[in-house]
Amino acid sequence: MAEIKFEAFVEAWTKNSDEHPAWGIKSAETHRKKNEEGTYETIGRTFRTVKVSRASGIDLSPFVKGDRVKVVGQESTETREYEGKKYYDLVVWAESVTASERGQSQAPASQADTPYPATPPVIPVTDELPW
Repeated sequence: MAEIKFEAFVEAWTKNSDEHPAWGIKSAETHRKKNEEGTYETIGRTFRTVKVSRASGIDLSPFVKGDRVKVVGQESTETREYEGKKYYDLVVWAESVTASERGQSQAPASQADTPYPATPPVIPVTDELPW
């Protein structure tokens, strides 16, 4: 396991439903670079499953697809086999998950007893980075 800090967008859970459980979220970290025209283009994405233990007190249910989150935790690769094929998943056991200052949601997920708004504010996602 390796210590990791990253900022990524929340993705749809896609395991039987789009709604993710309170103990896990799917994330996509976008990698971009500036092109010759001066605009940014996506050159790749890193997909991870972010999980939290029950003892952590972190509740991931307030985050929805499109929210930008900051994650700190331990990353490892988990191997699974399905129909004779091996699959490798990047899994992060999170120590903290917070809403990014550039994200859509204003609700931090630091403690299970933190009050959250019933509906997070909707802010359009753009392809342009603010810097």
